[in-house]
Amino acid sequence: MHGRNPVTIKNHQLWLCSPGGVFDPAAGTLYVADTHFGKDATFRQHAVPVPEGTTDETLQKIKRMLHMSSATKLVILGDMFHDQATLTPSTVHSLEPFFDEIAPVSVYLVPGNHDSQLRRLPSHWPIQLVKPGTIWNNLIVSHYPVVPEDPSAIVLAGHIHPAVRINSRTDRLKLRCFWYREGTLVLPALGSFTGSQIIEPKTTDQVWLVADHEVIQWG
Repeated sequence: MHGRNPVTIKNHQLWLCSPGGVFDPAAGTLYVADTHFGKDATFRQHAVPVPEGTTDETLQKIKRMLHMSSATKLVILGDMFHDQATLTPSTVHSLEPFFDEIAPVSVYLVPGNHDSQLRRLPSHWPIQLVKPGTIWNNLIVSHYPVVPEDPSAIVLAGHIHPAVRINSRTDRLKLRCFWYREGTLVLPALGSFTGSQIIEPKTTDQVWLVADHEVIQWG
């Protein structure tokens, strides 16, 4: 199927989806990380002129992956929101129709460091909080990358916003990526207005580039 790359890690079959999510077909669960909803609103509140509509762009990515995978669960691996200031009327106006549209998909949030700045979410939103370290189908959910104690388990995490630099004679590209090291698969940041961090993979690591509408193994 266009836009996803089936991979096997520790005998676990996963889909790496080109918008930046991981789908576990055995459990019908889509994982995404670092959506940073409303980050553009925070910048505008500080008089920094940035484009609007990035929350809607990120939500469209999630909807495409839900449609592509027919997932029944959506798990956000932290930093769903940027800070308390992001819960503006425009952000809420985007999210509430999204929740209605994807129902009955169950939505879960593993809180990240940015989410800790939120005092509370609207009580009628269908979001269930999940503790880091929770295990679903031998996948351990976390915001921060950690090495799993169980050698057969895989940690799914975010936080780093991994990317790699690719140089040619005429171009220098920075591409988001999935990064696997020592039992931990780090997802790229999904947020459309979110930066990324250049990683330096070891020879024993695995990296998959998010390029156009494809996920391509690198190295």
